[in-house]
Amino acid sequence: MIYIVGLGPGHKDYIMPKALEILKKSNIIIGFKRALDSLEFVDNEKLYINKLSDINEYICDEKNRSMIISIVASGDPTFYGITNYIKSKATLEFQVIPGISSFQYLTCKLNMSWNNAYLGSLHGRKEDFLTVVNNHDLSIWLTDKENNPAMLCEILHKEKVRCKVAIGENLSYEDEIITNGTPEEFMNKKYDSLSVFIVDRTSR
Repeated sequence: MIYIVGLGPGHKDYIMPKALEILKKSNIIIGFKRALDSLEFVDNEKLYINKLSDINEYICDEKNRSMIISIVASGDPTFYGITNYIKSKATLEFQVIPGISSFQYLTCKLNMSWNNAYLGSLHGRKEDFLTVVNNHDLSIWLTDKENNPAMLCEILHKEKVRCKVAIGENLSYEDEIITNGTPEEFMNKKYDSLSVFIVDRTSR
């Protein structure tokens, strides 16, 4: 059986009990460095990959049908995660084990409801950020090196969008940083590329 296992925002305290159960009985755990490095407390065999296509032989080869293979991902695998890729490639049966998404973690830390929020990702993707922001009171974004919080704050400031923003970096780790304020406060600062960025147009 193949499992796609969500690891949550990063720290082991936020890994779901079911996920730990699956990981500890796996024959092999596969993932990118950032994800596997957070599992130093799990002794099972690990395979580091550099690109998604590296997992193809494990999710398609009939000889692996009797093995327990866990493919790990940060956050929740169904929220801009690896599930769609594996679904499109796998010929073997798989099951998804959910994890806490980084945006869920951040909204909880902020005591903020995300009931009506737009959830988007700029991590290796293109979206019309400004149009979405203007059409939603609350929008939550996953960022990357190019579409980083400072750049997004610059866009908001330039376009005179009245809002407050929140930025979450290294969420759940000891060096976690959560900042709140107006876009102009954060335009010229440096942030971790894999941050969570919240735009709240109800707080102006």
